[in-house]
Amino acid sequence: MSKIKILPENLSNRIAAGEVIERPASVVKELAENAIDAGTTSLLIEIENAGRKLIAVTDNGSGMDQDDALLCLEAHATSKIYKAEDIDNIVTLGFRGEAVPSIASVSRFTLKTRLQDKMEGFEINVSGGRILDLKPAGCAPGTRIEIKDIFFNTPARKKFLRTNATEERHIQETVYMLSLPHPEIQFELMMDGRRIFSSPSHKNLMPRLKTLFGKQYSESMLTVDFAFEGVHVKGFVARHGLTRNNRREQRTFVNGRPVEALPVYRGIREGFDNMVEKGRFPPCVLFVELDPHEVDVNVHPAKREIRLKHEYKVTRAVASAVRNALRQAPAPAVTVDSSLSLRSILNGAQIDYQPADAEQDTLDFTIDVPPEPKPSRAQFTNSFGTGRACVPKEFEKPLAKDLEIAPTEERIEIQEPEIQEEFVVANDSVQFEEEKVFEENIVQETVEPAPIAEIGEVSDQINFPGGGAIKILGFIDETYILASGGNGLIVIDQHAAHERVMFERMLKGAGLAPAQRLLLPITLEFTRAEAAFIEKNKQMFEQIGFEIEPLSSNTVMLNSIPASLKQENCGGLVRDLLSTLLEEGRTGNKPDFESIAMAACKAAVKAHDHLSLHEAKSLLRQMAECDMPFSCPHGRPTIISITLAELEKRFGRR
Repeated sequence: MSKIKILPENLSNRIAAGEVIERPASVVKELAENAIDAGTTSLLIEIENAGRKLIAVTDNGSGMDQDDALLCLEAHATSKIYKAEDIDNIVTLGFRGEAVPSIASVSRFTLKTRLQDKMEGFEINVSGGRILDLKPAGCAPGTRIEIKDIFFNTPARKKFLRTNATEERHIQETVYMLSLPHPEIQFELMMDGRRIFSSPSHKNLMPRLKTLFGKQYSESMLTVDFAFEGVHVKGFVARHGLTRNNRREQRTFVNGRPVEALPVYRGIREGFDNMVEKGRFPPCVLFVELDPHEVDVNVHPAKREIRLKHEYKVTRAVASAVRNALRQAPAPAVTVDSSLSLRSILNGAQIDYQPADAEQDTLDFTIDVPPEPKPSRAQFTNSFGTGRACVPKEFEKPLAKDLEIAPTEERIEIQEPEIQEEFVVANDSVQFEEEKVFEENIVQETVEPAPIAEIGEVSDQINFPGGGAIKILGFIDETYILASGGNGLIVIDQHAAHERVMFERMLKGAGLAPAQRLLLPITLEFTRAEAAFIEKNKQMFEQIGFEIEPLSSNTVMLNSIPASLKQENCGGLVRDLLSTLLEEGRTGNKPDFESIAMAACKAAVKAHDHLSLHEAKSLLRQMAECDMPFSCPHGRPTIISITLAELEKRFGRR
């Protein structure tokens, strides 16, 4: 008796569904692609309970008659190809005829369709691959397919679905990827009765980019339009400086099909060359058009991947297109965040502003005091450094040489028991000149800041758990702190050490709202899917220390940030945190370790950041109080110890 049997049709369809239909987003993709191939100009997608309860796709395309409606439920029934040669010249999104029968085999399926020139349509009901009935129906021209209770007859598949938030995010991204190559088609996405996305048809793509990703994103993009040896590359690429921490926002299309193509990704990377640091990815929306004979789209069941006949040519075309767009980009307009002080801007840019003598004349003022005794000089300091006292004309040295920023003058009257004096106060260096020596509180010497102890003079030691007392010796390359301990030489990575300190501080504070309120909230733009994710997971962000308030469908306001973070680039930190959470599909009310570790990494001092001796000692003391001080949150060591025995061995003493 033969051991090999032909599988029944209902079983083979379920196997095909396992390859083609991975999740509700796969159903949306296959049905929407069929609608686009049918020539629709308007596409409505309705979702309930993240696709578990309902997926409905309605188009106004060509529609089908009764015979075609029945045939589309048969495996490998297609209107896209008729002969073997057509496989090498595929210009449609669908072609194999597997999607509809596969979907019908794992759901309760309803199809309503009507030809454009007919007054009556047809309705077909299918359950688990079995046709229940076929009847005439009144409906609009085009096709509407409803999928209910997906995977109801394959519970093992159903239990592998992710949370509703994750499945909804995949559906939204699928709709975005389908709508970008077709701005001429009106797209509308409804989820649980809420309109998530609605974009009218337009001949240009830019209005759709603004609708999907926000004004800030669209204004940061450069136009790409370049042809090379039969390969035409067009679309948009981010300006230099706008990057993400993963490739999720690099949206690439080949002949109108959204795909993951390594030659295209390679071309983007080569186009930016060394303008993008390792591990960062500039966003883009790129369309590559080439001869269909040079593209094999039949290498992946879900058609996510393709094979190119001449990969090098595509890579060179994309690289040249990106490079050309960057080269022709206008000079960026520099804007300054009004919430940042001038001092922080100058310090961040490492600008040392010293006005020339000609920029400010010697300050003079009138003061009525007896000629004797002559005034003494007093010098005071503030947080910005040391400044010299304002002096009368009689002093030969002008004040302008000693100021970092040109002061604005403010006259203050000081009342004393026997004499009234006027003083000039400079905003950034608060100083005054005593004109009268009183019997009490006499100031005769210049007040200098407490000197920082020299390296050899440091006497206080830091005790590490299990490592004994250590003493700082110096620094290497403003990256590593050198210290001595009872067992030998110790080298501390200042960035990794600070990461560990920040990580444990944020971790211990999670749930206690360790946040600082921003005086001027920061407005951030995201895609609608990202903004919806933030709104649903506000509590998780708040437990890390970010208070985020939604403003519109793709705009949020950042009101608070973790108390241990600097305000600079906190918007970029929120984007990276969000990208990580979306990539991992993490939701809920509890912050995860990876997001906190990333926040700590962003907030920590970097290699080549200058640390004073006091700052280094403070860092090591905080590090000594950590629960796990010897590794950073990413697993890298914070401390390397070279024992005395190793040193003696290296120097030939053993």
